[in-house]
Amino acid sequence: MALDSNHLAILITFSAYLILLIGIGLWGDRKSSKTYKDFIAAGKGLGGWVSAISSAASAESAWVMLGLAGLGYSKGIGGYWAAIACIAGFAFNSIFIMRQLRKDSQGEDILTLTDWIEKRTGDKGHMLRIIAAIIAGLFMLFYVVAQFTGSGKAIEGMGLFTYEQGVIMGGIIIGIYVLLGGYMAVCFTDLIQGLLMVAVMIIFPFLGIQYAGGLNNVIAIMRQQGLMSITGGEIALMAGLGFIIGNLGIGLGYPGMPHVVTRYITLKDDREAKKGAIIFTAWGVLMFLGSVSLGIIGRVLYPAIGDPEQILPYFAINNMPPVIAGIVLAAITAAIMSTADSQLIYSATTLINDLFLKVTNKKLSQKQMVWGTRLLIGILGLIALVLSLLKIRQIYEFVLYAWGVLGAAFSPVVIFGLYWKRFNRWGALASFIVGTLVTVIWRNVPSLKGIIYELVPAFILAIFFAWLVTLLTSSKKQLEKG
Repeated sequence: MALDSNHLAILITFSAYLILLIGIGLWGDRKSSKTYKDFIAAGKGLGGWVSAISSAASAESAWVMLGLAGLGYSKGIGGYWAAIACIAGFAFNSIFIMRQLRKDSQGEDILTLTDWIEKRTGDKGHMLRIIAAIIAGLFMLFYVVAQFTGSGKAIEGMGLFTYEQGVIMGGIIIGIYVLLGGYMAVCFTDLIQGLLMVAVMIIFPFLGIQYAGGLNNVIAIMRQQGLMSITGGEIALMAGLGFIIGNLGIGLGYPGMPHVVTRYITLKDDREAKKGAIIFTAWGVLMFLGSVSLGIIGRVLYPAIGDPEQILPYFAINNMPPVIAGIVLAAITAAIMSTADSQLIYSATTLINDLFLKVTNKKLSQKQMVWGTRLLIGILGLIALVLSLLKIRQIYEFVLYAWGVLGAAFSPVVIFGLYWKRFNRWGALASFIVGTLVTVIWRNVPSLKGIIYELVPAFILAIFFAWLVTLLTSSKKQLEKG
């Protein structure tokens, strides 16, 4: 694909950003790859800013930059239900999960969410560790596929390269800095990427309103285009309620995202956790409202885009100077990378730490564990890359599927584990099984899928059975303690 001067300027700016990320990977290699604990958990010494922005950015991905903006483009103000749900999820984690999980996971032997679950439930036979590792590893791989897909769409949307070339470029860059610097490189690149993402989503909606002739003109055109319906254009009462409740249900997944809540485990101390909680929530408010708003304004400006999830790159390439457009492409890629890198390292850590080391009790040197994790990161990244080239193009839908499984399976375990002393391994097992099965079945039965987002019924049933099974399997002494 031949590049003109504008596209060349975008490419140069974008390339400079990628070189910065690789530089952070090299720094991370020198700083935190000497021991296994440093490589996968940064020595459990991260500050509030890094942990908050890193966990926020890793939670969102291409979904918030492309998918959520596309939802605003397609559904108008109905898209704000998803934004409200995400903000509520961020607030819930900030108030009820972040500090509590950090405090409850102190100790040299707890490096991952699965470590904490096993210790909290007293599961000495490693049953929960194995099941949790399989669920997290498999569905995080799906999530990474969606991120590589986003990379291809963003680069293609900017007119730089083809979709396939964009997927390959994104996969290679992510692989390089994760392989080099491990968890610390991931967290510090996520900090930069998270700040860049939110800057775009603060500035661009205001610019879009100006280009559209002011807020009053935007509202008038929205009315003409049917974008003022709070039900996302659904006319029937039940369909409208299903749309609203389903989008609000997205927030149920936040307490159970392994790659997100692991950031809380690696916080340095309670003071940093308090700071991180405030930063985390503030980032979410700005990011989610900005993304939906940009999508709506984009619909006003460009009502005939074929793919709504291309609205951000389309807006940038048509309204911004080439250097700024390059920065926007970097921001989109930042969203993709900040999630894909976290999920790749968590998936690899799950296989090495949660399955191999803890289950088999094998003794390996620090160097062997670090390089074993790197090898798995490379293998998993390659698998995701190949799957992404199959052109599974609907990022929003694909991410919601993986989000639904992880949220329904893990959220009840985290909530009960922190706030119910009686909660045991059988209750956790029930949550894993029910949450996963209900999500998968609901998703793949068209008559059910059309009613409501699968996370809502899956979460409700998982938390009910986790409660019921815990009661049925608790001893008389445990019941008396309550």
